[in-house]
Amino acid sequence: MKIVIVGGGTAAWLSAFIFSHATKGNDITLIESMDVPIVGVGEGSTGIFADLLNGRFFPTDVQFEEVKRVLDATPKLAINFKNWTSKKDKNYLSPVDGTPTATQFKDTLFLQGLKKHRENYHLSSPCGFNWNENRMAGGAFHFNTNRVGELLKNKCIYKGVEVINGTVQKCILNENGEVHSLLMDDNNMLKGDLFVDATGFKKFLIGELDEWKWVDYVDHLPMNAAIPFDHRYEDMSKEEFNSVRPETTAQAMNAGWQWMIPTTHRVGKGYVFDDTMISEDEAIKEINDFYGKEIEVRNKIKFRSGRLEKQWMKNVLAIGLSGAFAEPLQATSIHTTIVQLIEFTRKYLKQSKEETLTDTNRNKFNTQMSRVYDDMRDFLVLHYTGDRDDTPFWKKIKTQEHITPQVKEILEMSKHTIPDMSTFNIYFGHVNNMLWNWTLAGLGHIAPELAEKEMKYYRVDHEAWIDDHINKYRLESQNSQSMQDYIMDVNPLAKEKFGKS
Repeated sequence: MKIVIVGGGTAAWLSAFIFSHATKGNDITLIESMDVPIVGVGEGSTGIFADLLNGRFFPTDVQFEEVKRVLDATPKLAINFKNWTSKKDKNYLSPVDGTPTATQFKDTLFLQGLKKHRENYHLSSPCGFNWNENRMAGGAFHFNTNRVGELLKNKCIYKGVEVINGTVQKCILNENGEVHSLLMDDNNMLKGDLFVDATGFKKFLIGELDEWKWVDYVDHLPMNAAIPFDHRYEDMSKEEFNSVRPETTAQAMNAGWQWMIPTTHRVGKGYVFDDTMISEDEAIKEINDFYGKEIEVRNKIKFRSGRLEKQWMKNVLAIGLSGAFAEPLQATSIHTTIVQLIEFTRKYLKQSKEETLTDTNRNKFNTQMSRVYDDMRDFLVLHYTGDRDDTPFWKKIKTQEHITPQVKEILEMSKHTIPDMSTFNIYFGHVNNMLWNWTLAGLGHIAPELAEKEMKYYRVDHEAWIDDHINKYRLESQNSQSMQDYIMDVNPLAKEKFGKS
């Protein structure tokens, strides 16, 4: 089957990588344009990106040292949420993993951690402990999304992918409303059987189809703008450099929040905000005041939270930002892109056009992906259920008019019992109970007293268990590097400035 992928960003290269490595016999072409910028701001990921590169789903030849060097990758052990509640300077941590007991009848270590360590309940997970000790063991990746093509291009070409540098001028439809061919800037026509739209917010291909419809999330997720900028290590003070941790920081601001994502050569930052509550100029001023200096904005991003009603229409598959986007919180975009591609490839992509392009396949895939994105939306909505009310934006959030039925149900449930595996529908790519519980506890929806009550009722009140696990984590990570040593190993400018003499 002839597969044509349009786009040069992360979604396009992940599509080419997965199709070419997981299947054999397809004719795959990727069209990238050097004249079209990609939406790359320095990205956090979930563990699924590391699993993909490490060969969990199919054999790969990607080495960690290559990922570290090419993508400027650093370990991501947690998300550190700062000032998301009314308690001044209160932070909470959401590790990227769960506890070793997360799949038990009741999550023993989480309950014990919440009761015994309270604000430091994250010590119950390996990544939470390693974050606490500044040890680079386990976790997911932070990386430079602008360089994903550099990492994957040759690997795709080796597997037979043809890469064309060009710009699509026009999408030609046939009498059935399917994409027949693409008119290129050199006037050549490129035909295909299946077309992958990885053109981001432009939706260049799928936007041409008559049946496309957008499902808005804006009533639940009000963020719609972002202002990215950078902070390079060589421009930092020693105190600033030493404070860099293997975390994505989510710093609450007046009308949204600010991400801080460390790669090996810079900390990518950006203010995500609701532009109905604050103007772009006001947002930039707030950032300047936050840092005490004028920041240099790289590019400005506008977006609308939501998803396509159908991400697979006719012979066009919308991948990544062209199919859906919620907001940058919790690194959901790359996670859901990989879920899309893995599920499409192993369930629906067959050896011929006739076997692949069926109404049954399209309906099943679209139903499945709608569920994935709607559940992810609900998980993000949970983060906006704190009690902060010191600005117009947070006052609006505190009314909870934006919350969805599932979030409302979970909040009510958490007054009386702590969510476990049975609380949520389990499927590939779902957000598990452990990730929900980190945030529920962090925002004060799960009380330590409730954890103590459940420990007694479910006979898991032997608190020595968590001490044994913490000692085990300590032994496993004792030879791991600190974040600072990790960065200086691959960044000569940082080593020159901050290395030991």
